[in-house]
Formats: sequence, C-alpha cells, structure tokens
Amino acid sequence: MSFLAALVLSLAVIPQDPEATAQGRTHFLGRPVAQTMHWLGAEWLMRETREQEEHGEALRAWLSVRPGQAVCDLGCGNGYHALPLADALGPEGTLYAVDLQPEMLAMLAQLAGAAGLNNVRCVQAEVDDPRLERESCDLVLMVDVYHELSHPVRVMGHVREALRPKGRAVLVEFRAEDPAVPIKPEHTLSKAQLIREMAHHGFSWAGELGASGERRLPWQHAVAFEVRETGPRHEPRELLGAYLRAVAAGDERELAPFRASTVKSINLPKGARAELRAGAGDALWARLENEVGEVAELELARDSAGRWFIMRNGPEPLAPRAHGSKLRFVAMNTGTRGTPDEQASLLAELGFDGVGWDLGGLAPARAAFERRGLDVQSAYGVLDLRSVPQGDAAAAKELAARLVPLRNAMEALRGGPGMLWLAVRHDSAPLRSTEGDADALVALRSLLEEARRTGVEIALYPHHAFWLETADDALRLCRQLDDRRVGVCFNLCHFLRTSDATSVRAALEALRGHLLAVTLNGADTDGDDWNTLIQPLDSGSYPLAELLGSLDALDFRGPVGLQAFGLPLEPREHLTRSMSAWRAAHDR
Repeated sequence: MSFLAALVLSLAVIPQDPEATAQGRTHFLGRPVAQTMHWLGAEWLMRETREQEEHGEALRAWLSVRPGQAVCDLGCGNGYHALPLADALGPEGTLYAVDLQPEMLAMLAQLAGAAGLNNVRCVQAEVDDPRLERESCDLVLMVDVYHELSHPVRVMGHVREALRPKGRAVLVEFRAEDPAVPIKPEHTLSKAQLIREMAHHGFSWAGELGASGERRLPWQHAVAFEVRETGPRHEPRELLGAYLRAVAAGDERELAPFRASTVKSINLPKGARAELRAGAGDALWARLENEVGEVAELELARDSAGRWFIMRNGPEPLAPRAHGSKLRFVAMNTGTRGTPDEQASLLAELGFDGVGWDLGGLAPARAAFERRGLDVQSAYGVLDLRSVPQGDAAAAKELAARLVPLRNAMEALRGGPGMLWLAVRHDSAPLRSTEGDADALVALRSLLEEARRTGVEIALYPHHAFWLETADDALRLCRQLDDRRVGVCFNLCHFLRTSDATSVRAALEALRGHLLAVTLNGADTDGDDWNTLIQPLDSGSYPLAELLGSLDALDFRGPVGLQAFGLPLEPREHLTRSMSAWRAAHDR
C-alpha cells in the first residue's frame, strides 16, 4: 500500500466534527436537534394568546435590564421580546437582534421603525456564529432557540466570548418534564438536560425564574447562566447542584431526568451542601450533609452519550483503595515540587488520592489533579489576627480585607472536596491563651458564612509557635462556635513538638466529633526539632500502626495528609518511601 493510500485510509477513520460541516448536528448529548422554525410562520410568534401562554412580561421583568445596557435577543424572530427590551434599554442602550433568516430581521426592523426605536441593531447570523463582537453584551437571551442550534458548541462558544464580565446568558425552553406542555417533544428540554448542556459549554447556573419565589412561566424553564472558569468535573458539579435545588423544590417530575432509569426516588437531606470527590476506581461520589448532620451519598457517572447522571444511591463502598487503605491519603504540597501537572502526574503514578494545596493557584491545580482522577483535598492558609476594639469600623474593614484570600480559596474549592486547613496567629495574645478567642470567633463566624455557601469545611490547624498552637486550643474554639463545618486538623509533628500531653490516642479521642483531618509523617517520638519530627514515613521511632489504630477506633473517615515540609530529599524519593510505608502498614 502506498503512503498516500495509507494516509487517506487513516484519515477516513477519524470521526469528523459535525460542526465543521454546514449541516451540523442531528443529535447533541443524547437528544435530537430540532428544525428551525421557518419565517413563514412568523405570524404565530405574535399571536394574541402568546402572553397568556408564555407570560412574556413576567420574563422580561425578571431579566431586569437597565437603561444603557447592551442586550442580545439571539433568535429574535420578528421581535416579540426584542422590541419591548429595546424600549426598556433606552436611547443609550443597544438591542442586538440576531437571527438566521433575513426575512425575520426585515419584519423586526419595520416594527422597530414604526415604534420609534433607534437602538435596535439587526445582525444576520450564520449557522455556527451569531456574529457578536467580543465582550459586547450584558445579556444574551435565547427564547425557544437553543434546542434548534445545529452547531451548539460553536454558537455557545461565541456567546461566551460576547458576554461582558458578569454578563448572563438566559435560556428559555419548553419543559420536557411536563406532558401537558402542548408542543412536540423535540422542541422541549428538561432542566437536567439544559444544565448538562450549558455546563458542557462552560457555563454555570446563575439563577432561574421561580427560584426566589416568583411564579414560574406556565410552560417553560427560564434559566440564567454565567461564564465561570471550569475544570474536568465542572459538568457533574453543575448537575449535582441543580439536582439539590430540584430536591429543595420538591418536584419529582424535574428530579427524574437527573437520575439513571435504574435509580428510583431518593430521600435526600433538605438544605444539604454537596462534596464531589473521586472514589476508589473511576467513580465520582457526592457526599451530602446539611446543618443538622443528615448525610446521604450518591454515585455519578456518564452514559454512552456523554451525559452525567446520578447512577445510584450510596453510601460509597469503603473498599480499600489502590494503596491498601480505606482512608484518602494525600500528599501535602510542602513536599512536592514542579508545575501542577508534574505534581499530579507523580502523585497519580505513586498511588496517592490527591494533594493538600495552599491558597494560591487553586484553579489550575484542581484542574490538573482532576484530569488524573485525583482530588485537591484542601487549601492551607494562615489567619493573622489583631486585637479589634468592639465597634471599631476601620479594624473591622481591615479584618474583612485579610479574610479575602481565604474566602477566595473557599470559593475555588466550591463543590468539593473542600476543606480549609487554617492556622491562626495573633499579634498580641499569648500562645495558647484565651485572650485571642473573641477576635478569632469574629473572624471564624465571618468565614462560616462562606462555608455554608460553598460547602467548604474549616479545619483549624494547630501550629508550633502560633497562637493556636495545640489541638486543645482548636477544640476550645470549636466548642464555642458549635458548628459542624468547623473542626480540627490534627498534625502529628506539631503535636509532638508542642503538646503537654504524651498520648496521641488520648488526644485524638478528645477530638471525637470534631476531627476533620489528620496529617502525619515519620518522626522520632522524643524529637525536638523539625529534622527529627518531619521525616519520610518509613523513618523515625513513632509507631505509625498506633496512630492508624487510633483512627480506626474513632471510625475516622476524613483525609490523611502526608507532611514533608523541609525534607532535603527529591520528591520522588521521599514520596515513594512514604507510600511504601503506608502500604505496608495496611498490608498487616
């Protein structure tokens, strides 16, 4: 066979991107693409009964466009929404009326002229491009249009580019969940499918008509989306969030399309936040917990069409992981080096479940680890406290500014797994004293607002020579806060250096109900400096088996972090040694 013939044959088996053709797609993520309505049916778009059937005024009121904004009605037809929106935008605003069919635009332009609207810009789209300038729109509205896109990936990519920062894309689609909606099935979308597809395009849910107590549209979903930096688990996170909102709304018809056909109705805790994490093997598991401690677990996976579904109700099987333990074992980035991709590749090769990171670069780190099926388990940060006189507005403002990096990290960990490992210093309170408690409680209660919103837990991190130096100090604050989202990260090396106690087992038992995480390493039991208190896990005199036995006795299920701060060895060497010791401890 000639080289040219072999090349032609090899190219023939490469599947062609359907959006590289004029015809585009016939199906997308498991649903058929509907035919575009012809302009000869334009009269139906202005039918007298449309307001009664679709509540267009209520939709536009919810959109809350403001004078001077730039709004695109993509698939505008002959102007049912475009004309009143243009009026609301005023002479300083702009309404981009975009449609594939020039006949539709001609009718709309005539109506706009008759109404004296000079701010309407008619744009004839192409099948794969709405022809909008970059960052030209505050809002892109698509009413009964999205399901007809033959090139949805390319079109929504252009919509992403056209939106200004904090801009919204709003999709209105007939509800597939409601058999009473009088329209052909191919012209409907379930909310679950809508969320799946928009997540696939890199959008995040930003609200919907009816979510804040307003009346829903009679026949349609109206959902707002915003552009957000995404990662490998963006789609299942978005689906899970939408599922929990549907649980709160209590509409079984909306819930069913989120679940695989083999999964029946599931009783989930109301008001729960979700943590999505890698399970043993290829599974993704969601742990759901609400304010009162009600817990449920779910497994998520893709079907053959690429759609994410809830595949079964948990709990997650606590089978040993590849490294032999049922516990999640992560390497702290105090002992890893290189780019996030390089670190993720090494930890995946060695069998770790993920990494404990810091406050910087969480988004690229999360993406790098999740591409390899691992987790960024936590972010380590330090909170510096100062004495704040009650009612001092300037000091309160300064504290709020110091909390911003911690809040940003919690937002970056939204959707799970999410844990902030938080060390606390104080500029004037003596170590271990209660004098700093009031200042700490003010800051932690502020961070708890973020924890409730994002689902991220706060694990206080006792640290040698910091104000919050021992697990007892952390426990004192936990008891005063009395919130399930605040607990303790027990650190072996800091315990051995600072604690007045001698028994790790007793210290862990005292933390029962508050222990969220543990960090360990090889250490000499009588060590008195970091060289002797932080070693690879196969070194030192401290008995690893004793610590693991104590965690088993507590039925501990949190993450275990491998501390390697200051080790002079290359990461591959000390991480390999520590993983071997970890495996050996679980092989007994």
